[in-house]
Amino acid sequence: MKKKYLTYIIIAVVIIVVIVAITQVKKKKNKPEWRTENPSITTIREVVTATGSLNPTKLVEVGTEVSGKIEKLYKDFNDTVKKGELLAKLDTEILSANLESAKADVNKATIVRNDAKREYENSKTLYEKGMGSQYDMEKNLYAYQQAEQNLATAMLKLKTAQKNLQNASITSPINGVVVSREVSEGQTVAATMSSPTLFKIANNLDMMQITAVVDEADIGKVKVGMPVEFTVDAYPEEQFYGTVNQIRLNSIVEQNVVSYNVIIDTDNPDQKLLPGMTTNVTIITKSKEDVMCIPVTATRFFPNKELWELFGLQWDENLITKARSAARQAANSTNSTNMNAATTKYGSSSNGKAKFATIWVLQENVPELKVVQTGISDGAYIEILSQLDPKAKIITGVNYKDASQIASNSALGGPMGGRF
Repeated sequence: MKKKYLTYIIIAVVIIVVIVAITQVKKKKNKPEWRTENPSITTIREVVTATGSLNPTKLVEVGTEVSGKIEKLYKDFNDTVKKGELLAKLDTEILSANLESAKADVNKATIVRNDAKREYENSKTLYEKGMGSQYDMEKNLYAYQQAEQNLATAMLKLKTAQKNLQNASITSPINGVVVSREVSEGQTVAATMSSPTLFKIANNLDMMQITAVVDEADIGKVKVGMPVEFTVDAYPEEQFYGTVNQIRLNSIVEQNVVSYNVIIDTDNPDQKLLPGMTTNVTIITKSKEDVMCIPVTATRFFPNKELWELFGLQWDENLITKARSAARQAANSTNSTNMNAATTKYGSSSNGKAKFATIWVLQENVPELKVVQTGISDGAYIEILSQLDPKAKIITGVNYKDASQIASNSALGGPMGGRF
């Protein structure tokens, strides 16, 4: 009987041991792993991205000052033109008739003026000899002055008719290329308050401009002369280059979003870039070569107590507070040094403050919190100005093997972590 009970006890113990062993193996198998990356020496750039449209450096809209029917077109799309060259001609039948009528009115007004002048001079002579009245002389003087005014008006109408006839011949105001023709032969155009556009002429397609729309949050980083890289959908694999030429002061407000136009000059010797193309613009605000960088995700990694215990580590509530306090002291010390140096060199302390970030470095499989001074960032990587071992294992995240662990053990940047 005792042997029977002993057998049961042994079997129970074996089962318990097997269950514990299976649990431990499963727990070890599901244990997450640190996701790490070493610092790298590379080129880093701080950029501002925007979209824009390509336009010629100078685009002139050619209109007409007179109304009429298009009698003849001399230029078409993509034609090269010179200043003063004939582009189109309006029907001149009515304009010529108006000119002849104006000439006849001038002749008539001249005859009337000459006759009024003689009448006035005769009445003046008679008055001076006591043979005429003052009233007749003044009456004839008034008639003479009225005739002079009528002649002057007729002369102005003649000049207007001559100018209108000249304006019937539409000429190019600049040397360039016809990029748009808005009319056809036989079409009637009406010159009203706004002159109708007949042609659009670009002065030189070897030089183009991009009008890029930059958000107000980024406009302070953009300066005239900064280098620019951009692509167009027509040549997605090809990179084009330009330079910031102008930052326009007039703001654009759309749906409560404020932005500004930035004008970028670019060469176009092969004339691949065409007016109206959409551009994806990258303005390089800062650039450094051969600097130490780490992923930005490393500065955003910030664990919690649950994650610590998941790795079998002991959580210290004062660890973060002490690190943050040390970081702030380092920041204040560095900024004070920078301000004193700026005051000595420039007479003011207007230069920017030093920036710091907290990162976790894996030391013998145990995370260690470090505070590092940071520089520029391209959004994916950030420059490290502090001394850092090139072989250091920088924690950027956690590789979970059990989906249930993710929800309760998130390791993201929070109020106590990240950059400051």
